[in-house]
Amino acid sequence: MERSNIIKRKKHTGLKIFGFIILFLLVFAITLATAATIWYKNSITAVEAEKCSGESCKTISFIVEDGDATATVAKRLEEQGIIKSALAFRIYVMLEAKGSTIKTGNYDFSKDMSVAEIVKSLDEGVVAKTFRITFLPGATVASAKARLKEVGYEDVEIDAAFKKNYDHPLLKSRPAGAPLEGYIYPETYEFYTTATVEEVLERTFDEMYKVVKDNKLVDKYKASGFTLHQGITLASVVQSEAGIMNENDQRTVAQVFLTRLARKSVLGSDAIIAYRADQLNPNRDKTDTSYINTIECPWNSRKCAGLPPTPISNPGKTALLAVANPSKTDYYYFISGYDKDGKVKMYYARTEAEHQANIDKYCGDLCQKL
Repeated sequence: MERSNIIKRKKHTGLKIFGFIILFLLVFAITLATAATIWYKNSITAVEAEKCSGESCKTISFIVEDGDATATVAKRLEEQGIIKSALAFRIYVMLEAKGSTIKTGNYDFSKDMSVAEIVKSLDEGVVAKTFRITFLPGATVASAKARLKEVGYEDVEIDAAFKKNYDHPLLKSRPAGAPLEGYIYPETYEFYTTATVEEVLERTFDEMYKVVKDNKLVDKYKASGFTLHQGITLASVVQSEAGIMNENDQRTVAQVFLTRLARKSVLGSDAIIAYRADQLNPNRDKTDTSYINTIECPWNSRKCAGLPPTPISNPGKTALLAVANPSKTDYYYFISGYDKDGKVKMYYARTEAEHQANIDKYCGDLCQKL
């Protein structure tokens, strides 16, 4: 009888302990589920709770490439600080955004966007806003600044970007304090609206440096006794004198200048004098050729030998290559003149007499502007 009571008490105690374990596990599960729910709901909210407006909205460019899985996109969103949790993002897509897809493209996201808003953008393919900007061959820094202002940048940020010291291989031989004249590679570019002026300029440096590397211009200019900066400077003069002509004309003009430099003669480029005149007086009368006499060395290429201190324009690819691979001709003079159809054409000469004859016959009003 006593043994039976002991067994009953043990069973009762065992059931009681089992009940406590079940209760504990239930409470733990509820607590865990509650905590997980709180974590999840918080994790799918925006990184920054307060909605931005106007200039306070700083967007982040985000690229979804073809074949990117949800997990990959989620991880990169978290790494870029656009969402709080990659795991929460994946759970949201799986449970609450069934049927949604993630489309490839370039997006602009801000940290005040919730996961729901981001997923909706990715599903709808609402891509980032971009703009295009074109820098022309033969244009100057002044022109580049004007183009940047036209696309929406402020004077303060433009000026700051042009004064900045850039650590770029293209600029290594550029003299300290020299302007960026000649280094804004002429091309049409596309940028996100979030791009800074510095990023725009660095992209132009990248494009020019690619031309430099692909064509081994550093070595080719060095063979002519030039640094990269000097080669670009001469290319800018070729661009300004023969930019509207064909590639062969640019190579022949480069040959004329290289011949003159080899003989330590003046370049005789009115484009150099005109550039300096424009710097001193941007609103000058371009038919006033008296500037030829007022511009001093080293900018007066009729009086002083050698290259100008800096480029005078932004040379295009053909002008850069023309300096590295000039024509095999032996001309010493050239002018821009008109052919019988009234089209502008280059005329070359070996002697001063031939050159003067070309001026008298072909130059017309082209020789009346500087």
